Amino acid sequence: MKSFFADSGKKKIFFIPLGIFIVILIAEITGILILNSGLIVYTTDDAYIHLALAENILKGHYGVNLQENSSPSSSVLWPFILSPFTGFSLGYLIPLLINVLSSVGSIFIFFFILKKIFFKESTDNSILIKAAILLMILLIIATNLVGALFSGMEHSLQIFLTLLNIWGLILIVTDKNIPKWFLAFIIIAPLIRFENLALSFSSLIFLYLTGYKKKAMFSFLIIVLSVNCFSIFLLSLGLKPLPLSVLQKSSVISSGGFYAILENVKENLFSPRGSLLMIGVFVLSYFSFFTERNRAERLLAGCFSLAVLLHLVIGKEGRYIVYIWAASLFIFIFLYREWIFKTITKIGFLKTALFSSTLTVLVSYYYILSILTIPISSNNIYEQHYQMHRFAADYYKKPVAVNDLGYVSFNNNNYVLDLVGLASQEALDYSQTRKTSEWIDTLCRKHDVELAMIYDDWFDTIPGSWYKAAELHLGKIKMASSRDKVSFYLLDIEKKGEVIYLLRKFRETLPEGVKLVLNE
Repeated sequence: MKSFFADSGKKKIFFIPLGIFIVILIAEITGILILNSGLIVYTTDDAYIHLALAENILKGHYGVNLQENSSPSSSVLWPFILSPFTGFSLGYLIPLLINVLSSVGSIFIFFFILKKIFFKESTDNSILIKAAILLMILLIIATNLVGALFSGMEHSLQIFLTLLNIWGLILIVTDKNIPKWFLAFIIIAPLIRFENLALSFSSLIFLYLTGYKKKAMFSFLIIVLSVNCFSIFLLSLGLKPLPLSVLQKSSVISSGGFYAILENVKENLFSPRGSLLMIGVFVLSYFSFFTERNRAERLLAGCFSLAVLLHLVIGKEGRYIVYIWAASLFIFIFLYREWIFKTITKIGFLKTALFSSTLTVLVSYYYILSILTIPISSNNIYEQHYQMHRFAADYYKKPVAVNDLGYVSFNNNNYVLDLVGLASQEALDYSQTRKTSEWIDTLCRKHDVELAMIYDDWFDTIPGSWYKAAELHLGKIKMASSRDKVSFYLLDIEKKGEVIYLLRKFRETLPEGVKLVLNE
């Protein structure tokens, strides 16, 4: 890489896209700070579930409430990575820092792959250099590096590990040797996100079929052992063998039924990203069975097709699919590198730029919208979830019930009852077995909860004995929050005077534009 950077023209391939990424990053952070009165807030409430779990791990407890064990995180390692830093006042920024570093790492992988495909040390083609710079910039958009970064979740790290996996596979095909770091990252990736099991296992099948049988089998056993050890750990705490977040969000995992699998496949195939991936499976299958390319490349195409299919069958769409989408882009760029190379040199830079930019806009419009709206999305969480947190932790200071668990439970030592079931096995069981939502009253009273902050339409019925004391309304357009208003319910009408008094005091401190409508 040092010799490659020695060429001033080719330095631009890395540093121009990186510079654009940093400028976007600074602009987004500035917008967030301005809208949120100087507070960095992530664009998902789920980020704060991991932080809430991490701060309790530091205290020697696994769960978002110190009173009970729970498994709300769909990542094995992420909360443990965050845990050592939660004791510091700025510890909540560690996910942002990790995500920035992961995204920069991903840009490095972009550079390595494009360098491997398009350039040799003797190559000096200005058209290819310009095209490579453009492709680097478009890949930053197409892999959602910016949007994933500000979610505060582990997806940026997942994308980085996924791209390392793909880079390792490419090196095995081209150099006929396994990089020393490759197996370690294949093993670690599923412990960051369970979805990476699909790619890791498919990669190990590729290794096995290309002659690295012992290394493939050994790595497979380590992955299985690691995941099983985590399940044993959960069982030892009296929990299910899989995280509640996985059981709650995946009907395939929770039920395992044939119809659940069919429904999941249908949802994925009718999603924009899923339908494109399915088309990719057919293209890769053709490449694997009907082309005359070397055996390693055809095996790579076939094994990666298997990874995509596994995700479409078991995985979910939305932010959960971005890792396999990012991997697909680079698999296609690598396998069709000769055609891409010839096309660029034949049609020239301007036509290449027009075609590739148009294609990126068409297939990544949602990611582009995400970049443009990150400060507003962050502000949604600030105006709704952070304000709910403030009322629960600083004013009410008693147990509460919610259907969005994250920020309310973070830095809050009072009990938070999760009515969705990410952190409550009881709630998950009730929601899956009861025909109406009357059970939420039973569960609240069992845990001495007298105040619920919920979205009304998330439940088919609100208990008749509950009294709506207030509604909290967003001050700006809804982008990240599930709903634009949250209802505050009292389970005991006799507490009306006390709670209304606290709500009045709280209302005086709300950000400009945010409305708290009291039912006095």
